[in-house]
Amino acid sequence: MPGYQNLHTHTTYVDGTLPPEAMIEAALKKGCDSIGFSEHSYVPFDDRYSMSPDAALEYVREINALRDKYEGTIEVFIGVEHDYCTTVPVQGLDYRIGSAHYVKRGDEYVTVDAGADHQKQIANEYFGGDYYAMAEAYFETVAGIIDKADIDIIGHFDLIAKYNFDGSLFDETRPRYRSAALEAMDMILKRCRLFEVNTGMLYRYGKQEPYPSVFLLKELQTRSGEVILSSDSHDAQSLCYKFREMLVLLKACGFKYIKRLTKSGFIDIII
Repeated sequence: MPGYQNLHTHTTYVDGTLPPEAMIEAALKKGCDSIGFSEHSYVPFDDRYSMSPDAALEYVREINALRDKYEGTIEVFIGVEHDYCTTVPVQGLDYRIGSAHYVKRGDEYVTVDAGADHQKQIANEYFGGDYYAMAEAYFETVAGIIDKADIDIIGHFDLIAKYNFDGSLFDETRPRYRSAALEAMDMILKRCRLFEVNTGMLYRYGKQEPYPSVFLLKELQTRSGEVILSSDSHDAQSLCYKFREMLVLLKACGFKYIKRLTKSGFIDIII
């Protein structure tokens, strides 16, 4: 099996802690033979966590230069985390990760990715305290990503459960929640079959399951969906976090291979 690859990597262009070249050096120390960068695309109402169009141009230029510099040492790919709310797509990419961090209520977009207390506030203020209505709105948004751009990978599919430690916010086994998630999954699979298995919240919050959850991974496998490992890294230490354990988990869920990006496109890697 080749060395690890992580395509969901953030840098100081947005909310990462290290510049791109430092992340490449960290990837080499982790035993990676390739790395992909995926900064947050432009979201007009939230410039704290997205690149401006001008920054995106500089980002692509720099990653291209680093690709040339490290040729023969490590493969470097240029991607973006394309949000549902993005209005100016980034050009010159090798791949796009489609993700949703916000839901729309009226004329306003509100984030579901700002902590448990904020999620509670959003549920109470915009959904009458109904967490399942918020989850339905979130999954409807996720399903809509495939209509926004040419998406190669679905990112952190069930991000809505990020802060739901031990069911403290809502019950992920409730039919209403699962129905919303599976309906979104079925819609996405018509256009995009590749979902990332994201270990970011295992690293940052100590959760026991990745995105998607084990239940959703099993459902994805029965639907002939495909998976790629991702650590959603914002620092050096998180790169490829618990990838070995994820391979064991994926085999237990019935997956026979993971996907990997090459210069010729995505290929299968038997696990």
